[in-house]
Amino acid sequence: MPETSARPGRLVLGGAFNPLHIGHLRFAVEALEALGPLADGVDLTPTAVPPHKDAGNLLPFGLRAAMTEAAVTDMPGLRCNRAEARRRGPSYTWDMLSAARAQAPGTDFYFLLGMSDFVLLPTWFRGEELPRLCHFVVAPRAGMGAKDFTAAVLRLWPTARERPPLVSGGLCAALPGGGLAHFLPLPVLEISASGIRQRWLAGRNISWLVPAPVARLLERSRHIAQTRWSGATRG
Repeated sequence: MPETSARPGRLVLGGAFNPLHIGHLRFAVEALEALGPLADGVDLTPTAVPPHKDAGNLLPFGLRAAMTEAAVTDMPGLRCNRAEARRRGPSYTWDMLSAARAQAPGTDFYFLLGMSDFVLLPTWFRGEELPRLCHFVVAPRAGMGAKDFTAAVLRLWPTARERPPLVSGGLCAALPGGGLAHFLPLPVLEISASGIRQRWLAGRNISWLVPAPVARLLERSRHIAQTRWSGATRG
């Protein structure tokens, strides 16, 4: 189970990245700076088969991973992790973190997610058991902040206990299973992948919403993106 002593730490930001956008990168950078010496970097981990997404709407895994790699090339501490490509079946966070811990014993994992996902953990595969594998790093989303974090923690884990926060204005709770849940008052960039897809399909400019390397790869793969994205644009 996760421990709170000073050990090597790794932040994990998973997602469909369909496409990767500036909001993902800012979250990764802000979290890495906030955690400071607790973590040596952020693994941006594209999911191969997201269980809550429309698979027909996804760009191929290789393209999404290539976009992620191109976007973080010149960003110290950020890296793309293609581990999900090697696993079969739905990309459950539980399975991903279990595999990561097996490959890096003695490492503390900090799983990054927004409040809108944090409150939905009961709908995830073994979501309420994840504190056995990782700590959470939770950011505000769409008007959901510290009060919502506290309410969600007490609803999901009634025996959770308050702990000193990492940063001013933050919150921390010790959860059953050994993990900690950190709420960080990070800046919020309300950017959605679905909105970007809609703009791109309509021929609108997506500059400053996605990194320039991502925009270039989209143009090079225009036929694939148009084919995959021209149906549903949600998620």
